[in-house]
Amino acid sequence: MEALDRFSPEEKDIIRRSWKVLDKNLNNTAYNIFEMIFNQSPDTKQLFPFMKFQQSGKSKEIEFHGLRFMQVLESVVKTLDNPESLNPLCDNLGRVHGRLSESRGFRTHHWGVFIECTLFHFRKVLSQDSYFHRMETLDKVIINWRTILRLLIKQMKRGFNTDIKNRQASRDLEDNNKASTSSSPISQESCSLAVPGCGSMMSQSLTLPTINNNNYRKGSDSRRE
Repeated sequence: MEALDRFSPEEKDIIRRSWKVLDKNLNNTAYNIFEMIFNQSPDTKQLFPFMKFQQSGKSKEIEFHGLRFMQVLESVVKTLDNPESLNPLCDNLGRVHGRLSESRGFRTHHWGVFIECTLFHFRKVLSQDSYFHRMETLDKVIINWRTILRLLIKQMKRGFNTDIKNRQASRDLEDNNKASTSSSPISQESCSLAVPGCGSMMSQSLTLPTINNNNYRKGSDSRRE
């Protein structure tokens, strides 16, 4: 998030001022953002199997998750002068989404849907404020928020890609181990008497011819004579 250092003092002030407006009705805004995400991209519902999508009335699960997302944005606002402190948080969020990509089908294009739905409702709320209702001011703050969201996603993608690479490396290692343990043993046909463990070959090589007992006795008798 180091790129936030490029924000001018004026841009930081307008972001902080906009957050004060958004914070007044944070629950509804958060809920509306995620409701729009689910409507625009229904496949995102599979990412939240614990949520109850009701036909009427608000889902407490959606509202709760929406507020968690808003807490991340609040952290961004509070650290505009020290944005690198957000890197561990973004990295962890990226890794979480990396796990979701494997377990619940998360795709990186979902982040694009998330950005557009967030900006839509931010604009809707801010346009009702006496300071931001002017088009020029409103456009300026929305552009700044778009930059923030893109930087946030960019930092999260680093953790996301790291998690994906680590998972692939673990799978490759596991496959190699399985291949090693399941390799065929040395063929017994290539064994010689000097190689231990080839019991059947040794038994064949060391088998002595059967001695005819009668011949053996005759030979013994002839020696007596």
